[in-house]
Amino acid sequence: MKETIIFLHGMVGNRNVFKSEIDNLKDEYVCISYDFYKDENFGIDFALSLDLLIEQLYEQYKSNGVKKAHLCTLSFGCIVATAFYEKYPHMVESLTFVGGYCCHISSGLHTIFTQILDEKSNMEYRSWLKKCAKAVNPNKKQILEDSEAIFEESALLLHPNVFEKAIRLQLEYDLRKDLTKINIPVLWIMGEHDELYKETLTDLKNYIPHVQYREIKRAGHVAHIHQPDQFMAMFTSFLKKSVSMIK
Repeated sequence: MKETIIFLHGMVGNRNVFKSEIDNLKDEYVCISYDFYKDENFGIDFALSLDLLIEQLYEQYKSNGVKKAHLCTLSFGCIVATAFYEKYPHMVESLTFVGGYCCHISSGLHTIFTQILDEKSNMEYRSWLKKCAKAVNPNKKQILEDSEAIFEESALLLHPNVFEKAIRLQLEYDLRKDLTKINIPVLWIMGEHDELYKETLTDLKNYIPHVQYREIKRAGHVAHIHQPDQFMAMFTSFLKKSVSMIK
């Protein structure tokens, strides 16, 4: 029986964010990815909540006949995976966070999200979204990709209220509290240039003493895309070791 890996994308974007990794791992693992935002919800104001995101993931387990899985997440996906583990710990084999962060703490990221929300009602939406994309872009000049345009294009698919709910969810959820309850293997991978998000992890070892924290050189927020070989080497090694530890 193959083990299962379920991949979770970020605040914006879709299931394809881990497509390359799935293509490489699908012969050895059952790989599952899905979209937080269904096509029929694009442009529609719906009740996005952490409970909804948790139940979406639970349905992936049930519909695919999965009893236990490794969870691999990007950015915002760490919130969904951690909250899911808090509710269904027996269903999670290990946790891998790429570009994960703690937002419910005093940090530059928390300040940025708070300011963004305060400004939303006073600006034309497209202009506000462009400013938002620029503010949360952690890569700056070190990574040669238009991160802001990618973020903005994906966010525009969502109803303005849904996008706002996603931001508020990050500010309201105290990730640290649930991180302290994790007793399974955890791999936390950050890009070398992901400074905005790394700033929130200063006390990470206090929350999860057994966490395996790794940084990928010459990479930004989506470190697995910027340096796929480095990521795959870390991830596959972690999967094998975590399973042997559990067994």
